[in-house]
Amino acid sequence: MLFITYYELSENMPSEQRFGIAKKLTSSGLFPPKGVNVVRWDTTPDAWGILILEAEKAEDAMRAMGVWRIAAPGIFKRTKTAPAMPIMENMPITEELIKAVSSLK
Repeated sequence: MLFITYYELSENMPSEQRFGIAKKLTSSGLFPPKGVNVVRWDTTPDAWGILILEAEKAEDAMRAMGVWRIAAPGIFKRTKTAPAMPIMENMPITEELIKAVSSLK
C-alpha cells in the first residue's frame, strides 16, 4: 500500500538541528522503519515536501512519521498523510462508480 505525506517543516527549528536529526535517524536505521520502503522523499527551497512510502499496514506509516516527532518535537509545522494509489489504477474504479451512480438517475 502506498502512503503520501505532505509536510511543512517548522521555521522555528534551525536547519542545522533538522539536518543533524535526519542524519541520526537515517544512519541508525530508525528511518525508514522496518516494513517501510521510501519510494520518494522530496523537499523544496521553502521547507515543504512530500514523502511517498510503501508499507503493508497503516501502523508502519505511523511509525515512519512518529519517529520524527519523537526525535524532534516541533519539527513539523504541518503534515498530511493518506493512503494513495496510482491514477491509472484508480481510473477503472472511478469509471465503475460513475456508471453505478448514473444508473440511479
